[in-house]
Amino acid sequence: MSAVTDTDTGADTAPVDVPDQSGAPSGRTRTLSVAASASMLVGGAAASVWFWIPLAILVIGISSIPSVIGFLVAAVVFVYLMRGVDHVERVRNEAVFGMGIAVPPRRLSHYTGFQRWAHQLWLDISSARFWKAVAHHYVRLTYDALATALAAGLLAFAFLAPAAAVATGHSDPEAGLSFLPTPLAWLLAVVALAAAVAVVVFGPALDARIDRWLLPPSETAALQHEVSALADARAGAVTSAQTERHRIERDLHDSVQPRLVSLAMTIGLAQTKLDSDPPTARALIAEAHDEAKNALVELRNVVRGIAPTILADRGLDAALSSVVQRANNSGVSTTLSVHLPRRLPDEVEACAYFVVAEALTNVSRHSSASNAAVTVRLDEAANQLHVSVFDDGRGGARVVDGDDTVDATGLRGLDERVRAARGTFTVSSPPTGPTIVTAVLPCGS
Repeated sequence: MSAVTDTDTGADTAPVDVPDQSGAPSGRTRTLSVAASASMLVGGAAASVWFWIPLAILVIGISSIPSVIGFLVAAVVFVYLMRGVDHVERVRNEAVFGMGIAVPPRRLSHYTGFQRWAHQLWLDISSARFWKAVAHHYVRLTYDALATALAAGLLAFAFLAPAAAVATGHSDPEAGLSFLPTPLAWLLAVVALAAAVAVVVFGPALDARIDRWLLPPSETAALQHEVSALADARAGAVTSAQTERHRIERDLHDSVQPRLVSLAMTIGLAQTKLDSDPPTARALIAEAHDEAKNALVELRNVVRGIAPTILADRGLDAALSSVVQRANNSGVSTTLSVHLPRRLPDEVEACAYFVVAEALTNVSRHSSASNAAVTVRLDEAANQLHVSVFDDGRGGARVVDGDDTVDATGLRGLDERVRAARGTFTVSSPPTGPTIVTAVLPCGS
């Protein structure tokens, strides 16, 4: 892709990363299983050591506040540790219980470089999502430790009490368990063994309830995310419409208007020669005819940029095939891979079309690439359309803020268009290449 740069909104409100906003936990919970019991027992055993490690880091950080550096190092380690723990807890919940708990929205920094990293740490540590994850981990760890200790204690009693009672009956009557008759000891052992088994079998039910209580996003957070997403989509729609108006104005001014002016001048000159010099007038009329055909071609190109007819008539696959064919004609060997089992909403197809068309235009104009690849597939499980454009040219393309209406039709315009469709737009383009432009578009409400 090009070294030409385009947009990041740079708004005061940070964007949001939302892998899943499906709401409440879904699916059938598997609380009575070997995996659930094993998860609780392993968690309880690990708690004897792991419980103190994050807590020690937190205490060290707080006690190191006067030194600043020690506090910052401890804070960074604690944040990364608990972020990893949160991920592991969600993977564990899905593998053990299969609850399909939604991931809370995470605010992302809009800065770049080191400032982005530092700001992201602050956003994480100041979010309710982070501290809910910390609370969940310690509540579950404490419960697992207590449940495992209780089961181990009951199990130990079940084996030791009868043995001690029998040993007491055959030795000194003054021993400590002489008050416990052997039959009663066996009865209590059976009860303790049954209780230990019940704790191991039914204890994970509370584990699952703790997950269901603390892992999902709160209703307030979900509503805040929805409001933020709608505001961002509205801003993207407004700026995208403005950008599109500038592009149409520029295309008409730079391509169609000069041809029409030339056509009018040629026809006017032919009129002056019509009586005095008929052969010259005929040549001028033929020239005007050629100019009129060229103007029609330019108008078709402008219309294609607004609403391609082939997209409405034959669908996204055929429209993208046409775009890829033009890219091949421009000297960039381009392949197309499309997996679309059904037609998509018009606005989704239009957005995907313009992402591919503009990205390939940038490839042919700026990247010096020899090969490009376009991949379009529908993820029916998530009901999302994934669009990717790869090129092997020089890199350096990025989305930047700016008011230049010439550049606004590039990556910045694509970012605005995708945001208006409530999708996500990313550009991966290291200085040496290659460049990958990716858009993920939701295909339904």
